[in-house]
Amino acid sequence: MSDWQNFQINPLIDTGWLEILALTGIGLLVLLFALRLRGVIWRAVMMALLLVGLLAPQFTDQSREKLSDIVLVLADRSDSQKMGNRAAQTDQTIADLHAQYDNNPDIDLRVENIPGTTQTDMFAALDRLLGGIPRERLAGVVMITDGQVHDVPASLKLNAPLHVLVTGTQEERDRRLQMHQNVDYGIVGKDAEFIVEAIDPDLAPGSPLGVTLLQEDGTVRHFELPANQKASVKIPIPHAGPVLAELRVPALPGEADTSNNRLILETTGVRDRLRVLLLSGEPHPGERAWRNLLRADPGVDLVHFTILRPPEKGDDTPINELALIPFPIRDLFEVRLKQFDLVIFDRYQRRGVLPVQYLEKVVEYVQGGGAALVVAGPEYVADDGLADTILGQMMPLSTTGRILEQGFVPKVNGTGRMHPVTSAIAGPRQNTQRWGEWYRQLETRQTDDQAMTVMTGINDLPLLTLSRVGEGRAAILTSDQMWLWQRGHDGGGPIAELLRRLSHWLMKEPALEENTIETARTADGKSLNLTWRKIGPAPQMATALDPITGRAVNAPFTRKADQTWQANIPIEQHGLIRITARDSEGKTQTALHVDRDVLTRERRNTTSTTEILAKTVAENNGFIGRLEKGPPSWRRVERSGQWHGTNWAGIIQTDSYRTLIGTTTSLLPLPLLAIIGVLLCLFGWRRETR
Repeated sequence: MSDWQNFQINPLIDTGWLEILALTGIGLLVLLFALRLRGVIWRAVMMALLLVGLLAPQFTDQSREKLSDIVLVLADRSDSQKMGNRAAQTDQTIADLHAQYDNNPDIDLRVENIPGTTQTDMFAALDRLLGGIPRERLAGVVMITDGQVHDVPASLKLNAPLHVLVTGTQEERDRRLQMHQNVDYGIVGKDAEFIVEAIDPDLAPGSPLGVTLLQEDGTVRHFELPANQKASVKIPIPHAGPVLAELRVPALPGEADTSNNRLILETTGVRDRLRVLLLSGEPHPGERAWRNLLRADPGVDLVHFTILRPPEKGDDTPINELALIPFPIRDLFEVRLKQFDLVIFDRYQRRGVLPVQYLEKVVEYVQGGGAALVVAGPEYVADDGLADTILGQMMPLSTTGRILEQGFVPKVNGTGRMHPVTSAIAGPRQNTQRWGEWYRQLETRQTDDQAMTVMTGINDLPLLTLSRVGEGRAAILTSDQMWLWQRGHDGGGPIAELLRRLSHWLMKEPALEENTIETARTADGKSLNLTWRKIGPAPQMATALDPITGRAVNAPFTRKADQTWQANIPIEQHGLIRITARDSEGKTQTALHVDRDVLTRERRNTTSTTEILAKTVAENNGFIGRLEKGPPSWRRVERSGQWHGTNWAGIIQTDSYRTLIGTTTSLLPLPLLAIIGVLLCLFGWRRETR
């Protein structure tokens, strides 16, 4: 730019003091005029000269340098931009902009790639970039995207044009599933109802559209949903804990993206109320432990019966007159037994109250999916005890008839350290927990090879043994002295935690399942890591089914230092994946892996569109169009003019400058000001003395 002179003042003292001096001088001059003293004019000239000197007027020689105009180019590099030729369209547009403006000193082209795996946040990136540039230099913003942007602001004022170039094609077809109402929790035994929509732009609303539902037990359901309308989909809740299913809609020929043709339906099953039937023998301290434990849980309904009269009682009082109410034997064991989640026999003796046929009902109840726990004391091996009944034969232990009475500390064995019921109370292997002693135990032998003894007592005899019976579960505790821990005898022990975990394992709490297989997606997303805390025979092979093709993928297990078994299955497809693991005896264990990012916000709708950004572009007087029709021509425009047309996009000429300061020349140099002041003083003195 050409040089030019700029007049300015640079006060030597604060302007407030200058104002005070000016007012004081004016006051003195008025006083001098009022007194008609001589030399007022010269004094006024001297005061004015002093004030002008303090203002320090000066001329500055300056020059201005034109600054380049900044154009921000935001390139969408999210997952949806990897479809079709969208990435190629983006690269070509950026290359054209570089070719047009890289050699233009008036344009500073700044390109920023915006990644996105779960969603596309273009405006958050724009806000970050705008914070690093002078806004007066912004000549325009160009966004190259498929239009699926997830952080569009309600209002945006850039004071510069916003141009959007949309990749993809207008003829893209995308059939997808959309969740409208999720279900966080559901009652076990009932259905969870989800509200979903099957979207197909080629179908009229309400047209039947076939879908497939894959349930976690392996069953497959085929039914129809009305296209482009909200509809209900129900899945059963068979157990407590996570319940999974996957809804699928078939892909269209040539569909751009099929990942949103699948929808994970997930809820958590909760039990309405856990119903427990507790049958006790004669009153003893142990039954209070059970009663306190079960009544302390607000989610448990407890029904408790105690047989009051021991067999040696010699009066003739009928049994049904001893109780406050008659023992409802038929109602409990024929009508209501299946309504209970768990039946506990605590030092129970038959005593002629419970006929054998009702014990058979209990066995049938367990085999059909129920649960039974026997707490065995001396009564268990008595003549009218449960050891020789069909219920005793269902238990995984047989008794020798001996009752061992000596002090011992219950301990968790190797199997128990792996089992969820007792692993939490076992403590470190090198530091055995110091618990209180018990003093009585039945001598038993394990008769069921599939049963799991998780705690041992005297001479490592089984103390707590768990087993599966048909569809149900059974457990036996071979000592009636657990109440000593509750009373804190000899330091006590974790009885509340043990009984709680035992009860919930019997009632099939998923979190307490043994031999479960844990799954996790690897960091690169290309495979699954399986961890199997196996009790029993060593694992051999794991098999996963590809959720898209149904192809089986196998991988072997290897033993790790922490005694777990691990396998890595190479499977990149995300979704609901069914896994089957086989051990050395040919027995199998199943597991489900769910990739909850199957339908991220980025993948819910991948159709390229101009609708989402149209309002924001209009607010900023910009151009929006599809690259498949060709890019717009670029023009330099004035800030006050039109910024776009039907086939062109404008870049503002901002007229931004940088000022370069040269030499500064004072109008009244201090030496000159001093000489003039002295001369005026002498001249005034001479005039006044004549």
